[in-house]
Amino acid sequence: MTGWIIFLCILALILFILFMPAVVDFRYEGGKTAVRVSYCGITIVDTSKPKKEKTEEEKKAEAEKKKQKKKKKEEKKARKEKKKAEKEARKKKKSAEGEDAQKKKKKSLSEILALVKSLLKPVGKGMRRLFKGIRITRFYLDIKVGGFDAAECALTYGKLYTAVANGLAFFQSFFVIKPDHIAILPRFGTESTVYTARFRAKLSPAAVLAAGFSLAWTYLIQMLHNPQPKKKKKQEDSENAE
Repeated sequence: MTGWIIFLCILALILFILFMPAVVDFRYEGGKTAVRVSYCGITIVDTSKPKKEKTEEEKKAEAEKKKQKKKKKEEKKARKEKKKAEKEARKKKKSAEGEDAQKKKKKSLSEILALVKSLLKPVGKGMRRLFKGIRITRFYLDIKVGGFDAAECALTYGKLYTAVANGLAFFQSFFVIKPDHIAILPRFGTESTVYTARFRAKLSPAAVLAAGFSLAWTYLIQMLHNPQPKKKKKQEDSENAE
């Protein structure tokens, strides 16, 4: 009995973790952007918090770390350049072997491109499932269109209104968006346009897993129904031989 209780508790915890969404709060106001990422009530990233002043020791340690990082980067760059030179030398050697090698290379490249194309084809379904798992709530957009010239202000207002309406319709075809406030108002005689935007996005690990399984299943079905390029090639060669 105790074993079943422990099993059910673990199962409940796993389900809680899977269906508890990660929350992203975005805010743009007064020309400043703030992003807060949290999961299960724990803040992971918060750009709105002021950064702590670093001590002299911390500054020295950071400078030393940057120096070491720069050194490693330079060494990595030198290795890359060496490899590049060796690769170019090998390419020159291969190009001297004749046109047959070039033909084979082109053929292999076309096969690779065909394979990549077949692999990317089912991505759309999985991505749509993933996007639908993202829920955007508390969507707040307030734009005060400024301009001293009335005609120019009206023209800017019309462009922004059309862009927002079309953009919202476009993104609603991918995500679940629940707007709370959308307002675009002209303010003649003001110096500049003021933007205020806020929203909360939620995505659960379960939605990501569902999208991944959908993608994997689509790939599996496609591989079972469509023969691989090598099999097709063998079949064509056998038919030509006959």
